[in-house]
Amino acid sequence: MATKVLLATTCRWFSTARLAMALAAAGCDVDIVCPSNHPVFSTRAIQNRYRYYGTAPQRSIRTAILNSQPNIVIPSDDLAMRHLHGIYAVSSQTGDPASRAICQVLQTSLGAPESYPITESREKFMALVREEGIRIPETATVASTDQVEHWLSQYGFPAVLKADGTSGGEGVKIVYSLPEALRAYKTLRAPLATIVAAKRTLLDHDSNCIVPWLMQRQREVSIQAFVPGPDANLALACWQGKVLASIDVEVLQTSKPKGPATVVRLQENREMLEAVQKIVRRLGFTGLAGFDFMIDSRQGNAYLIEMNARATQTCSLPLGPGRDLISSLCTALSEQHVSLSPIQLSGDTIALFPHAWLGDTSSELFQSSYLDIPADEPDLVQLGMRQLRISTQEKWMRLFFRLGLPRP
Repeated sequence: MATKVLLATTCRWFSTARLAMALAAAGCDVDIVCPSNHPVFSTRAIQNRYRYYGTAPQRSIRTAILNSQPNIVIPSDDLAMRHLHGIYAVSSQTGDPASRAICQVLQTSLGAPESYPITESREKFMALVREEGIRIPETATVASTDQVEHWLSQYGFPAVLKADGTSGGEGVKIVYSLPEALRAYKTLRAPLATIVAAKRTLLDHDSNCIVPWLMQRQREVSIQAFVPGPDANLALACWQGKVLASIDVEVLQTSKPKGPATVVRLQENREMLEAVQKIVRRLGFTGLAGFDFMIDSRQGNAYLIEMNARATQTCSLPLGPGRDLISSLCTALSEQHVSLSPIQLSGDTIALFPHAWLGDTSSELFQSSYLDIPADEPDLVQLGMRQLRISTQEKWMRLFFRLGLPRP
């Protein structure tokens, strides 16, 4: 009997569509709970679709779990991960059969429940990392401008300010002066602005911002010492606190500063792997995850920056034994050997579709990279290229049209 997987996502990332394709290729029956018009609908990988509603997020995901009855639920973004944790917290307080079944599948999917609050909070996660003796930049949670100023007086510039509950490069500011730092702190700390909520809802069709905008909660902000050097990422498949397979890359290009990687180079950094093995074991973690590092260009040391306790965009790449995350996870789930045909690399660099195509496609780096195009799903390729051609200006024109405003 095929393994039933439910993908849970709150946004329209192409990486989720690639993940669905890899799981289907591994012989899984794949369902998804997602917003409307998701790129995954342009693939043949999905069996059942369930609608995600940003105005009722946990209820829509809970309904999908009950209807799908999956062997495992895989979150594909940070908000989906937090919703699953919230569903577990509520379900564990009730004794009805449906809630017990949900708790059981979420424990199977995500690992030890006591670790859920740690993977959601930068402060709690960094405290655990320190206990394990893993190298990290100097980091603190700051709750006022005075605390920001005091921290900077000790550790100096540049520094990195981050807001909890953000991903994809949003909510991250690199600052080089005190006025810049204080402005960044106030921006990151502030509740969601009305104009931003309107833009995301009307232009991006993203209803996730409606509830945060109504609640007007301030966000938790952390400050971290800046590490000069390249970004690196370690994507993992884990089972009950053990690392099954990993993909280790250096980030060569990103879609925006501190944003998602677009071109990566495969590497093997033993220090990074040993660090995440300690953390995965300590958390009792199960599922797919990504760990972000900075490699100090002065000494070559790896500094752990954060953990994403959900699937990341390199998780779907079948790179052979020890680096095939999907096959390894499916093998652990089904207790039967699963293997995907590895992609044929001519070098060690990979351009990730579709956002790598926003960069200089005539560059030597792009031309020498393996082009990770989902050629067996032409509708998805066409959708990706169409979206890349929609400029920011065109999107704003659409917003003005929706609001009935004159063109600026």
